[in-house]
Amino acid sequence: MDTPLSATAMGGIFVAMAGRIHILPEFIANQIAAGEVVQRPESVVKELVENSIDAGAESVTVVVQGAGKNLIHVIDDGSGMSREDLELCLVRHATSKIRTEEDLHRIATLGFRGEAMASIAAVADVEVRTRSRDSELGWTLTSQPGKPLAVAPAANDVGTQILVRQLFASVPGRRKFLKSDLTEFRYISETMQTLALSRPSVRFVFYDGPTRIFDLAPSDLPTRVARVLSLDAQRSLVEVESLDNGIAVRGYVGRENAVRQNRGGQFLFLNGRPIKSRSLAHAVNQAYEHLINDREFPVFALFLDVDPERVDVNVHPQKHEVKFDDERSVYLLLQDSVMRALSAAHIIPPVLSNVSIASNPLRSLPSTPDGGGMVVNRLTGEILPQRVPDFDRPMTTSSPRFTIAHRQGYDALFAPIPAPEDSGTVLHASSERIICMMPNGIMVVRPVAAAERVFFEQIMAQSNGSVVPQTLLFPVEIAVDARRAALIEEHSELIRSSGFVLDVYDGIVTISAVPSVIAPGEEHVVIDELIQAMTEVESAPVLNRHETIVANLSRQYARRSITGMNPERAEGLVRQLRQCNITHHTPFGQPTFTMISFEELDKRLS
Repeated sequence: MDTPLSATAMGGIFVAMAGRIHILPEFIANQIAAGEVVQRPESVVKELVENSIDAGAESVTVVVQGAGKNLIHVIDDGSGMSREDLELCLVRHATSKIRTEEDLHRIATLGFRGEAMASIAAVADVEVRTRSRDSELGWTLTSQPGKPLAVAPAANDVGTQILVRQLFASVPGRRKFLKSDLTEFRYISETMQTLALSRPSVRFVFYDGPTRIFDLAPSDLPTRVARVLSLDAQRSLVEVESLDNGIAVRGYVGRENAVRQNRGGQFLFLNGRPIKSRSLAHAVNQAYEHLINDREFPVFALFLDVDPERVDVNVHPQKHEVKFDDERSVYLLLQDSVMRALSAAHIIPPVLSNVSIASNPLRSLPSTPDGGGMVVNRLTGEILPQRVPDFDRPMTTSSPRFTIAHRQGYDALFAPIPAPEDSGTVLHASSERIICMMPNGIMVVRPVAAAERVFFEQIMAQSNGSVVPQTLLFPVEIAVDARRAALIEEHSELIRSSGFVLDVYDGIVTISAVPSVIAPGEEHVVIDELIQAMTEVESAPVLNRHETIVANLSRQYARRSITGMNPERAEGLVRQLRQCNITHHTPFGQPTFTMISFEELDKRLS
């Protein structure tokens, strides 16, 4: 027979006394739920700044200390709060953004769940200072996890200040899984860039302790895009504007001279909300299909305006992902809008709008880490999920797939390379292949793969003095945005150990020396390659990060080094390859050469 349960009220929390199942105390439940909203300091910055924007702020200042772990201070001049609102602001699901179920289907604000402030207060000490515009007296609220709130009158300025101290101090298990301060600060920088792009009319000021990272005054959209992305608006940006089927597209895309080696310069906004969409980013990338190669990415800041009833932003607590009622129409409009803009700027001819799509309508998007992928029909805009292998994703030398599936396979397939003292004659030399006559057969070399292996071993041997940085006669100065500057600062030791001498200050990278394998005048390109390498290095184990970044750089150098290949250069490259410690494959597992013995040739000719 079931035992009846009795419940005792304990401060508003009911605890089952006769069974094993009980309701958690509210502050513990809040700490568990906070994990969906507050994953790292960047999450806190995002939520607080979005609240400032929703409050009508014309100026938002963010100060972080210890990459946000020690302090996050957000100051705005928005509408502020009354005492009644202040006392409710840390209560879960208390919000000023929606009131009815109908409001949930027409969300026009950045925040609406009423979870952010409660989640932050569950894992950090929070102080809120506020004063509404129609009040002469302000109020200050202080909160600590598991303790009662305290509210007191104060002479505050109009608007709201929120101070978040000692994030995750009450849940050390969460704090120890955060990344390094430099990495966490970079995440914050990326979010601040994105939010600044979303509201050009708002002033954004960002500090890392006493150091000002940027101060973006209110401006028009092209000026804000140029400032955030460190571009020349007149020379590097193309305006995009179109309207069809109730969907408006506006914003700017970069010219072919503004491409980057990663997706760090790509921004999408839906009704003013930053979103992430692989399919829509793919639509923009396809407009550049004949302008850039597969490892280059255009920059863009594009704004979609759609009836809120046609989209669902209530997909995930962090509100990055959205669902459209007709994603096909959005995909096609976005792609067509960018193509028309590039055509109007005389960057692509109008004929390209249909030829490439008609000849190759099905295109796979890069797969996700779990192996899932998407296939896009570029004629119809249909987007289909499909699990496809990702053959383009680079593999680090520590990857099990590399060591088992590649290295053993190549060792079994390739004959031993001739000894360096064996003579060889170059019969053919081009950027595609080098064919050499060797004592026991024909050696066919892939120049780009061979150069990649050679550069990799040269730079890795730098600690032994075999590669010396080449001092530039005149230091090169390059403007970078906050995200890229943070990346360079984060991996500065790796960069310097790879043969670079540079400094970053106030958004300017000053390069005074580079590895000798870099040709003069290539310094600007190298910065983008460094950013790409540093982006990919995050997935590598810490002990192999230097090797990974060098492998990425070597791949970029190799592609440029093989232009104008002739027999003399080919002979030198083959000689250098034969002197490498590992000769058969690149650091990423691609073969560098194959041997065809005379015996095999005789069999084929018999």
